[in-house]
Amino acid sequence: MSIIEVKDLSYTYAKKSAISKAAIKNISFSAECGEVLGVIGHTGSGKSTLMQMLNGLLKPDNGAVFYDGKNIWDNPKEVYKFRFNIGLVFQYPEYQLFEETVYKDIAFGPTNMGLDSSEIDKRVKDAAFSLGLTKEHLDKSPFDLSGGEKRRVAVAGILAMKPKVLVLDEPTAGLDPVGRELLLKTIIDYKNKENAAVIIVSHSMEDMAKIADKLLVLNDGETLFFDSTFNVFKNNEKLLNVGLDIPLITRIMSELKAKGVNVSNNIFTVEDAVKEILNIVKGGTLND
Repeated sequence: MSIIEVKDLSYTYAKKSAISKAAIKNISFSAECGEVLGVIGHTGSGKSTLMQMLNGLLKPDNGAVFYDGKNIWDNPKEVYKFRFNIGLVFQYPEYQLFEETVYKDIAFGPTNMGLDSSEIDKRVKDAAFSLGLTKEHLDKSPFDLSGGEKRRVAVAGILAMKPKVLVLDEPTAGLDPVGRELLLKTIIDYKNKENAAVIIVSHSMEDMAKIADKLLVLNDGETLFFDSTFNVFKNNEKLLNVGLDIPLITRIMSELKAKGVNVSNNIFTVEDAVKEILNIVKGGTLND
């Protein structure tokens, strides 16, 4: 059963005005526990709007978001309770840090959940340490940290609530390669440990090819594709035609194919490319 399901979701900004804009149009999809759903689309395709609708920050004009079979807007006064189970990490979340210390910032969510102090302490430390933060970091002001450290603090604050659905809007934007790999590893480790569903927006097709089980592709607020990552990336020409990218390794393998090398058209990760080329070399069919 899907832990989160979206049915016919629509949202329009500045309704009934001259600048009215339909950001999301009849979007439907679902995600199950233990899987990663990647969300991709060009700038302005509605990705961030959709993410904010998933935990009730924006109310849909039409359609519904269901968490564990329950419409999150059935009781508008209690929609906030779903935010403990559907944790949203904004793009550049470090700009939302506000407490005196890193510890207090990470503890904010668990405290509002009404947990006792010992459970809060455990969750704060577990989340912080999973992201490479130390005891020394916990006593510091978040404003004394580097940009990458602030990002990790912000993510830790969401992980500490242990949401069953983790929603992330461009979580690796602006991070160096080491920081990006650490954050992605932490997200996958969390998903595996808590059997959570992860919904992640990214412009990195390489990251999506590596970690996403399914992809939702948005184009001008509408669904272009919702399918397995493999099946979506097989439609590379359609993706390119709407201004999206494909993994760099896919482009390289296509160039090899065009030059007469007998490689598959459906290679989307470096690991698969290495296997493919090694198999060809062993078979003695790779052109000089």
